[in-house]
Amino acid sequence: MLLILAATSLETKLLRQNMTRVQFLSSGSIKIIAGSLEDQDILLCHGGIGQVNMAIQLTKILNAHSPSAVFLCGCGGCYPDSGLEIGDLALADIEIFGDLGVTTDDKFIPLDHLDIPQDKQLTPVIKQSIPLDPELFIWAQQILADVTCGPFVTINCCSGTSDSSINLQQRTGGICENMEGAAAAQVCSEFNVPLLELRGISNPTGTRDPQLWDIDRGTETAQRGILKLLKHWPSR
Repeated sequence: MLLILAATSLETKLLRQNMTRVQFLSSGSIKIIAGSLEDQDILLCHGGIGQVNMAIQLTKILNAHSPSAVFLCGCGGCYPDSGLEIGDLALADIEIFGDLGVTTDDKFIPLDHLDIPQDKQLTPVIKQSIPLDPELFIWAQQILADVTCGPFVTINCCSGTSDSSINLQQRTGGICENMEGAAAAQVCSEFNVPLLELRGISNPTGTRDPQLWDIDRGTETAQRGILKLLKHWPSR
């Protein structure tokens, strides 16, 4: 069984329309959808917007279910030099907490570079970046011919100005910005569950101009990528 995960219901609309044998399961106050998609048994759920909501919901789900892998899909913003445009498909090889740290007058200091005492037996070790499952990544890369691969950057405060967008790209080498991926990656790492993250580009980072955004197109791109992967599972 696979777990398909997204932040919002808009990001799973096409997937839900194609599901068969649908059943609704409870996860507290949130419903999980069980069923079949491209002849694969799946659970489909929504973690909510932002890192905290995603981490809470995914932890609850993985405490109750044991999927063979998690497919995280949704829309994302592309960085200026990523080569990506609206409607393109992006695949993550690593997730980075982009704004976890300290901003000074002249630079940004990542949290894992600060001299904060940690006891590994008492607290989880800070992970500024989290590699995603390499076997799953290579498998998906081979199937999705037109996908662009690279680091994804998870932030709490989106880069809505050109300066912030360029700064994040230069610091991280990221291609795609989002608000949940690194939290999902950290939870999956804790539960030892492989994670694949696929996003359709809905906007360039660094601008809030609505004429440069197309969320529907970005979400549809990601979902069509998920459907293609499901057709080939479990060939990895």
